Amino acid sequence: MTDITTALLNGDVSFFEGDTAAHATGWLRHPERYLGEWLDETAAVLPHRHVRTLLLGMGGSSSPARLYADFRPGNMLTVVDTSHPDTIAALDFAGATVIASSKSGGTVETQTLLAHALANGLDPADLVIITDPGTAMAELGTSLGALVILGDPDTGGRFSSLSPFGLVPALYAGWSVDELRAELAPCFLNEELVGRAVADARRMATSVVDGAGFFEVGADPVFNGGALWLEQLVAETTGKHDRGFIPVLRGPSFTYRPGEMQYYHLLAALLAYELGVDPFNQPNVELAKKEVFALLEGAVEWNAVPYDVAALRADLEGAQYIAIQAYAPFSAGEAVSEIRALVEATFGTPTTANLGPRYLHSTGQLHKGGPTAVVGLQIIQRPATAPVRISGRHYSFHDLHMAQAIGDYRAMQATGRTVYQIMVDNVLDARELLS
Repeated sequence: MTDITTALLNGDVSFFEGDTAAHATGWLRHPERYLGEWLDETAAVLPHRHVRTLLLGMGGSSSPARLYADFRPGNMLTVVDTSHPDTIAALDFAGATVIASSKSGGTVETQTLLAHALANGLDPADLVIITDPGTAMAELGTSLGALVILGDPDTGGRFSSLSPFGLVPALYAGWSVDELRAELAPCFLNEELVGRAVADARRMATSVVDGAGFFEVGADPVFNGGALWLEQLVAETTGKHDRGFIPVLRGPSFTYRPGEMQYYHLLAALLAYELGVDPFNQPNVELAKKEVFALLEGAVEWNAVPYDVAALRADLEGAQYIAIQAYAPFSAGEAVSEIRALVEATFGTPTTANLGPRYLHSTGQLHKGGPTAVVGLQIIQRPATAPVRISGRHYSFHDLHMAQAIGDYRAMQATGRTVYQIMVDNVLDARELLS
């Protein structure tokens, strides 16, 4: 065994860069903690008055649910990780169980979606809140009489797939307790599992040039839950101090299964170790959030920042990688993937793509903290619905969605990255400009 393999098996995480590992590595023992009596007891108390389930969450509080659900054909779990008003307007909260999932309890998308749901047909008897101890969301759930399930505060969101944030949605996606235990049996730490991750991280690190590497993802993160989960895990764990692994859609198609989650947890953390960055923090994520809350104090205008077409094309041609950041409804997913493929073929540059504000909780850290030669391209689709004020707030989802686009635009600029905004009525309207 290598020294690192021995250390991890013994629970010694002092070799990781930074000072966060001691309070961020509870995930190493999540199989022991959650796959025993806890799973039986939790499954027994979950409300099941309805067939449909909606999960309101972002980033690590929602992407594990997508992985479990995608691997379970015919599941009735829908993950709502957006603030786009057109997608939200189409939701039906009556006759559905609702899971509100937020580790911090302060995620603005989850808070506003929950407020909207409670004002539009959600019965608190059908509400399950998953959050860490002591959060405002835990207090709200208790006051409403909803079921509150607490997570592990010694684990960050993107490493929480084997905790309540992944397991409770899995139960609603149709997995039985026995099926989960069988599928997740390979996630218990052992010498073979840890040694494989150590060896693979070292091998992948040899491909890094000037702090940048590429991580092949075998499915489209716009649609595929496993790829979305892995994209966040790698991007947010490694993308710091102008270094990082960029997840790109490459190589053979691949099906991600829950039983491999612990391997990927280990691999991502060890890739960060190889790069010399702290795997468990996200120092640039707060930049965009601060901008958003400042913008929401005033009127938010749906106007794109003017740009020069020649400069845009020149920057796209010279980029190390391009990030398509599509502020559009779920229904635009196919168009977003088409634009990504078009841009990559036109400019010959590795190109990532996902929907905003989902990507803010995923690749957003990489865009601002990772390799500097990135070009962000925000394609903002105007909503077809009329603005409606969110219950208990002084702003609408229209305001929130556009503020998130502007906030990330400014945050990228503040970190010296290149970013453009294009305002369209349909994502595919950007084809002519980008072809």
